[in-house]
Amino acid sequence: MNQINQMNLVHEMNQMHRRHHMNQINQIIAGLMLSFFISQGCAAPSTTGIRKVQFQEAGKKAEEATPSGWSWDDSKKAFVYGLKEKPLSDKEKEKIPPAVKEVTPPDAPERMYIKVHVETLSRKDYIKAKFHGKKVSFPEEIKLTEKKPEYRVGPDDVLHVFIWGYPDLSMDVIVRRDGGISIPLLGNIKAEGLTVPELEDVLKKGFGKFIKDPQITVNPKEINSLRIFLVGRIRKPDISIGPVHLGFILRGGNSLLEALSDVEYYPDADLAASYAARKDLIIPVDLKALLKDGDLTQNILLEPGDMVVIPGPMKEVTILGEVRAPDRYKVNVDTSLADALSIAKGVNKDSADLYMAYVARNKQILPINLKRLLEFGDMSQNITIEDGDIIYIPNINEKKFYVLGEVARPGVVYYTDPIEIVEALARAGGFLTTARRSQVVVVRGDVRSPQIYEINLLSMMEGKSLERFTLQKGDILYVPRTAIADWNIFVSQILPTLYGVDVIDVIRSRH
Repeated sequence: MNQINQMNLVHEMNQMHRRHHMNQINQIIAGLMLSFFISQGCAAPSTTGIRKVQFQEAGKKAEEATPSGWSWDDSKKAFVYGLKEKPLSDKEKEKIPPAVKEVTPPDAPERMYIKVHVETLSRKDYIKAKFHGKKVSFPEEIKLTEKKPEYRVGPDDVLHVFIWGYPDLSMDVIVRRDGGISIPLLGNIKAEGLTVPELEDVLKKGFGKFIKDPQITVNPKEINSLRIFLVGRIRKPDISIGPVHLGFILRGGNSLLEALSDVEYYPDADLAASYAARKDLIIPVDLKALLKDGDLTQNILLEPGDMVVIPGPMKEVTILGEVRAPDRYKVNVDTSLADALSIAKGVNKDSADLYMAYVARNKQILPINLKRLLEFGDMSQNITIEDGDIIYIPNINEKKFYVLGEVARPGVVYYTDPIEIVEALARAGGFLTTARRSQVVVVRGDVRSPQIYEINLLSMMEGKSLERFTLQKGDILYVPRTAIADWNIFVSQILPTLYGVDVIDVIRSRH
């Protein structure tokens, strides 16, 4: 028993010794920690709860890196937050070209490179192009016959045959389509192509077998074989009593004026676009010049079977923007730009931006200056309107610009407050991976003689340039795919096409 008690006493003493030893170790550790914090100045409470933690990029020393905000990471094609390289010195900054610079295209070796090409045709060439593949002869090119050709019997003519002393044998006969007539006692007689005296001799010879010395007279009652046709925007022409045909019978003379004397044309008839079709020949006749201006060179002599066509308006023009009646209109062949604006009830002078107005044809901008036409009477700008033309006159107070090229959502951007180029690109959905960010182009002012700014947007986004560029209304922001080496070509070819293709469709869809 005593031995057990001794063993327990020894065990307790050992435990006390271990606890004492651990307390000594803990006190030493606590002392060391306290001295460390005091040496680091952390004994007092910190004056801020947030501090900026710096980190360094892989492969760079801390002294070579400086804190930075957001910057463009070209490898990731995105903005990143972190460190950038050490700021450049003043001398190094001087070597960096400006991010925004205005470009003035130099004079091209041949001036045609900086002009928008517009094909102009004379009236004759225009009409020939209209009737492509057909033979076209103009009135002054047709040889006129002073003497009217002698009448000869033709199909559908109605003839009255009168035999003196034999009223029962007198009759009206119709010349069949095969050119023959049927006469009692004589049967079938070929009459087509004979003059009246020649037909009378044939009949006298035939009836001479039954009647002694017959006296026969042939009177053309209806000369349907001399019919010409008037079609189009005219009121109903004469109708023959015999075979019912719409048409006009040549009486007396055979001139175009005589044919038109018995008909009326509708107010929307396009008289300047009229023409006569003679078998495989087209004869353009300007009835406007003939009827209103007295130009007798257009008064052609008609021939049997001619078809005179007086069409209605064949062209359609879309007039949008600051006009009193914007809409699509049917117009005549000779309608000019000023005429078209008149049809739309004129321009709203107080709100129309004539400097930015334009005419689009086949998705290209024509070099027409409405300011010079409407305010200075420069008739060289008064072009003839073509089918499908779009005339657009923007509002001078409307704030919008266009973003085109290698962006996600090209088109029109409307705004109220001033907007910088980076935000503008963000509204267009940002760059495509094919975009050339170091040569973004802004075209400002009249599209026929614009100001061009070349912008290194990559330099701005990387923070290498503190320049800013604010867009203005009407600007065209274009992001190219490849470098623009020749500004003359850009102005003369790329710009009008881009402006037309991407903008006209948007404008059309909004009206």
